[in-house]
Amino acid sequence: MDTLSRAGLSGAAVNELREEILEGRLNQGERLSEVSLSTTLGVSRAPIREALLHLEQEGLVVSLPYKGASVVSLSPQDFLELSTLRIALEKLAWARAMERITPEAIADLNAIIGEMEFAVKSDLKAKLVRLDLDFHERVFIMADHSRLYTAWTAIKWQVALFLLARRKKVDDYHNIIVEEHAELIQAILNRHDPDFERLIELHIGSGYGRLNSAGAGSPAEHPAAEHPAAGSPAASVSSAPAAR
Repeated sequence: MDTLSRAGLSGAAVNELREEILEGRLNQGERLSEVSLSTTLGVSRAPIREALLHLEQEGLVVSLPYKGASVVSLSPQDFLELSTLRIALEKLAWARAMERITPEAIADLNAIIGEMEFAVKSDLKAKLVRLDLDFHERVFIMADHSRLYTAWTAIKWQVALFLLARRKKVDDYHNIIVEEHAELIQAILNRHDPDFERLIELHIGSGYGRLNSAGAGSPAEHPAAEHPAAGSPAASVSSAPAAR
């Protein structure tokens, strides 16, 4: 019973700390003191220690010898790697999802877009990041590929940090999130759209370019920013549609 109780406290601490990080109340690089967190959350240090270990496995926390734990701090190179890897994973996920799409799955995606519209109107910017993540999570589930889903979950929470950084540095995220995700749904309904892979590259890659143009690196490092489709809005990183 004590073990179950502690596991419950640890899980609650994981959820609380993850939310603090994804809401931006705990900043990247910020030190995480077990003593301070124990006092703040009203639990002993053991569940806090377990929660920090779990968050480290998720990629949200790093622990260094003699320095303790802190919120992970992602560099421009980290953002580049996340973006390029995510493009590769999502191309496969969407290709497989197209073959398995059902009316119920489309309804689920449209429901998320409905929530996005409400969040935009209510200026719930942090909520938009979670809905963005949920939307793409559904696609990876639809893909029905266990190893692909495992690869996605390995980067999912750092993708959320990327979205958080993008929202903070380039404040147009809420202006385009609904339209771009609606375009993705339309593309999946069209099936075998020859331009679909390019749409994925722009959806993810131009967001990376926008973030870099705001001071997080060189947009030209990213393939979608370096080789924009002729005549597309992404021909200039500064005018490319921001991506999720």
